[in-house]
Amino acid sequence: MEWVRVALNPWGEEVVLGLAWNVAWLVAVVTAVGLVGHALLANKREDRVTKAPVDPAVAAAVPAHVTRHNKSARISHWLLAASTLTLLVTAFVPMLGLQFPWLTIHWVAGLVLGVYIVYHILDTTVRLSWGKMWIGFRDIGESFSRVRDFFARADNAETHPGKWALENKLFHHVTALAGFAVVITGVLMMARLDTWFWSANPYVLEISDADWGTVFLIHGVAAVAFVGLIMLHLYLAFRPENLWITRSMIKGWITRDEYLEHHHPDRWKLSKNGDRQQPRREEAVTAGSSTSSSASRD
Repeated sequence: MEWVRVALNPWGEEVVLGLAWNVAWLVAVVTAVGLVGHALLANKREDRVTKAPVDPAVAAAVPAHVTRHNKSARISHWLLAASTLTLLVTAFVPMLGLQFPWLTIHWVAGLVLGVYIVYHILDTTVRLSWGKMWIGFRDIGESFSRVRDFFARADNAETHPGKWALENKLFHHVTALAGFAVVITGVLMMARLDTWFWSANPYVLEISDADWGTVFLIHGVAAVAFVGLIMLHLYLAFRPENLWITRSMIKGWITRDEYLEHHHPDRWKLSKNGDRQQPRREEAVTAGSSTSSSASRD
């Protein structure tokens, strides 16, 4: 199987042109097989699993609706989804022979993705929410326990995560890494294009043929990674047991029962009205993390 595309330059040297096209198909097939396997196991589990009991006193303290995503988080999520899907369609559909002016649509969608990444970094910095996605040993241990419960068809409330489980954090981090790679290399590649802002000049960055091949290769690897990530994300979003999460990304909230069934109240603490108002820097410093703590941001 060919993993990279190579060619000879005018001096007879072999240089890399980018990732081989068939790698995208390989990733798509492997991901699809994995998802079918998960679906078979998950469906069998859901028929027999016994839900963990809920303490009535804890349930009484939870509001009917718990805010999970505020409006800005939902808007930015759907903007990210639109730009990513547009990038994938304009990158891979032309490979199937369907020709349209995809290049302009592609780099515009790439700029939208870049703007989203900058916004997300600034927003996270302002809200001091970097630690929300930090992976600790406790996350890893709880994740192993949930995998064990999955195969045992059991539901242990003590292993329920806070707002974000290890799986959510890993997906975020891998997606962020692929996003950085595809945007940075995409911006470099725009030097070779006629855009609304400048004319193509492949020599302006003084990048050699070999280094251009590396840029294209990284861009291709990141794009193919998005193929698997998007397939996984869509599959999980439309799983029957996950529709409550998908709904929360539209309406912003989850119900009391969904909160108690899927989260550990001590690890995702709510404010009195169920909002997730993030304490400002000065509040966090003066009030500590106990009585004033609320749900995490997104």
